[in-house]
Amino acid sequence: MAITDVTVHPKDGGFVVAFGDQSGNGIAVTLYAAASPGLTSDNAITRARALLATALQSSQTDGPRGKDPALLEEELEEGLEDTFPASDPVSVTGSTIAHSKPGH
Repeated sequence: MAITDVTVHPKDGGFVVAFGDQSGNGIAVTLYAAASPGLTSDNAITRARALLATALQSSQTDGPRGKDPALLEEELEEGLEDTFPASDPVSVTGSTIAHSKPGH
């Protein structure tokens, strides 16, 4: 995706930075001032780009696609053993809360 358009919009104590390409595809990053000290509309684009770069980098090395197939198989077996026996019925509980009528 070759970014051709970047816009910054204020949103609830932060900013939304929208990146778009010429074919209409896009991705948006929401930044909150509480989580990003010193965040301004002027530096929001730089911070959004850094956040996207970090997310893309970690997605290429983390998760199932970056793991060894033997390790994935081992984790699957462990998960299946932890959930055995799967034939046990699910226990469902419910609760009711009595509501009083307004004015009574």
